Amino acid sequence: MAETTSFTLADEAAFRLRALQWASRFTVVCLLDSNAYPQDKYSSAEWLLAVDALDWVSAGENSFDALKIFLKTAQDKVFGLLSYDLKNQTEALTSSHTDNIGFPLLYFFKPRYIIEIRNGKVTFNRNYPESFDLYERIMQAQPTQVHNSPNQISLKAGTAREKYLSNVIGIKEQIKAGDFYEMNYCCEFFAEHSAIDPLVVFNKLNTSARAPFSTFLKLNDKYLLCSSPERFLKKTGHRIISQPIKGTIRKGTDEAENKLLRAQLLNSEKERAENVMIVDLVRNDLAKHARPGTVRVDELFGIYEFPTVHQMISTVSAELQEDVHPVDVIRDAFPMGSMTGAPKVEVMKNIEAYEDQKRGLYSGSVGYFTPDGDFDLNVVIRSIFYNAATEYVSIQVGSAITYDADPAAEYDELLLKAQGMLDALDARI
Repeated sequence: MAETTSFTLADEAAFRLRALQWASRFTVVCLLDSNAYPQDKYSSAEWLLAVDALDWVSAGENSFDALKIFLKTAQDKVFGLLSYDLKNQTEALTSSHTDNIGFPLLYFFKPRYIIEIRNGKVTFNRNYPESFDLYERIMQAQPTQVHNSPNQISLKAGTAREKYLSNVIGIKEQIKAGDFYEMNYCCEFFAEHSAIDPLVVFNKLNTSARAPFSTFLKLNDKYLLCSSPERFLKKTGHRIISQPIKGTIRKGTDEAENKLLRAQLLNSEKERAENVMIVDLVRNDLAKHARPGTVRVDELFGIYEFPTVHQMISTVSAELQEDVHPVDVIRDAFPMGSMTGAPKVEVMKNIEAYEDQKRGLYSGSVGYFTPDGDFDLNVVIRSIFYNAATEYVSIQVGSAITYDADPAAEYDELLLKAQGMLDALDARI
C-alpha cells in the first residue's frame, strides 16, 4: 500500500469539479461517486478518483484468468470494467450485433494517482510535498461551465416502437410456452456525428441523479457517463452481497403522492413477481461458492427513493467458502440476473435474437478491487456512452418482461428510465 497524505477541504464541491477537470487530460480515468446516498448501508467508498494507468490488463480471450494473474501483483486498489459479452467466455453463447462504442471486454488498471474524499478530507496516494503539488495543480484547474447545446441532439430509436411492441408479444408467447420465465429486454437510442462535452454532460447527470453508483469512465476516446442506482456484487472479507433492482415507478410532485406511489410499487403483483424471480436467480448464483446454509435474503422488496424514480431493491448475501478466488465469484454470477432474466442462459440466447444492438459495457459492471481481494462492482445502467472519435452517442434502457407485461406500458418505462440521460444531453427522442 502506498504512503498517503490527507488535507481538509474548505470547499469539497468545488474540489470535486476541479479534480475531475484536471483528471480528464489523462487517457485513463475512473471516478466512482456514491453521492452520499443515505440508504446504502453497505457503502465503503464515498468518492474515489483513479487517474492514469501505470499497468493494465485488457483481455480478449480467457479474460477472467487474465484478471486473476493481474490482481496477484496489486499493491493498491485497481479499477476497471467488465462488459456484458464476457458471457460468451463462460457459456456457449455468441454476439453478432455491431458495437459502435468499442469498450474492451475487460479492462482493469493500476492507477498512478488515487484520490479519495471521505468525511470532508481528501487523501492522495502520495507523500508530502508531492501530494501538496498535486493538490495545487488540481485547484488551478478551471471546470468547464455547464451550458445547453445550441443545437439539441436528436436521438434515433434503434428499435422502432412498433417492432418493440411486437417483440414483447413474442417474448410473452415464449414465456407462455415455457421457454423462460422473465427476460430483460433492452433497446438503444443513439445519435451519429454528435459532439458532446463528456465532463459537462456527466456533471449535469450526476447533479440531477445523485445515484449511489455514479461513474465517469474515460478510456482513450471512449466514455461512460453513468448514474446507476444498482450494486452488482460487493465482497468484504468472506461476505458477499448482491442488490438486484426489479421494479420502477415515477416520482410524484409531493410527499403525499410519493407515499401513494411507493405503496403502489410495493403492492404491485407484477413488480414483486419480477423481483422475486431475480432474487431466486441471485441466490443460486451466490450459492455456487457459498458455505452451505449461509445464503440469505436480507431484504425483500425494499422500496428506495431516488430523485426521479422509486425502485424496488432486494439484498441477498452469503458467506463464501474458504480459498474461493474473488474473480471466480464474479465470473459465476456474471452477467447479473437483473439484466438478463430467468433461467439465465436460455434468456441470454433469446436476448441476442430480439435485441438490435450489442450491449457492450451496458449491463456490464465498473468498480474496484482492493489488494486483499475485496471488491465493489456496480451495474452499468442509466448511462450515456460516447465514442469521441466517431462522435457516436448512445443510451440503452430496458425492462423486465414477464407474462403479465403490457407492451405499451413497458415502452413507457423505457422512456421514463431514459429521461434523466436525455435531460443531461439536452436531447430528445
